[in-house]
Amino acid sequence: MKKYIALFAIAGTLLTSGCATVSTMSPTTSTSSVDTTKNSYALMTVTLKNAYHTSYQPSPIVVNMERGAADSREDRLNFKFDDQATTTSDKGNHYFIRLPLAPGKYVMRGITGQSGIFPIRGMFFTPLHEVVDIKPNSIVYLGHIDATIVERKDGELRAGPVIPLVDQAVAGFSGGTWDISVSDQFDDDVTAFKKDFPALTNASIDREVLPAWDKKKATEWWNNH
Repeated sequence: MKKYIALFAIAGTLLTSGCATVSTMSPTTSTSSVDTTKNSYALMTVTLKNAYHTSYQPSPIVVNMERGAADSREDRLNFKFDDQATTTSDKGNHYFIRLPLAPGKYVMRGITGQSGIFPIRGMFFTPLHEVVDIKPNSIVYLGHIDATIVERKDGELRAGPVIPLVDQAVAGFSGGTWDISVSDQFDDDVTAFKKDFPALTNASIDREVLPAWDKKKATEWWNNH
């Protein structure tokens, strides 16, 4: 039970500014240009779906990034999702992620969000745990992530914490697990980014797709937290 309480606490703290820096995604659809002399930019797309309890589709709130040892609030970065160029369908909810980041090494810890309306509201955490090396003066495409909640088997990591018991069970997050894949959809995704975000129209975007999702590593992290 201690592990599940810890997981719920982690998910909750990711939504507050008290222990992490809350930032906005950039560029937006109204931004006219990007300046990479101060920050570089990491781009990716993600599709989230709940195939286990289909009435409770995941709604992401933040992308959690950690810089260095993440010892300080400034090194724990939560980038808030927005409604910029998002789409919803039976195949899942599709999002464009745009992260302005100072050069350096980061861990993309995961995506935190929720689903449901009062009185049932569940919390989920999509575990990624990928190292991202951001180079100066760059705009980089990290790939596309498909993350689907399916029914959990014994020993598999959960899609969300156990507590509160009813909310998490009804939403399917405590009884579900993640099926995650990373793919290179550079041509389609970059075309879409340049179409919907004018600041990127003439930008040079490098391809540095994340490695395949490591479920063993994600499970070990889950077991230790």
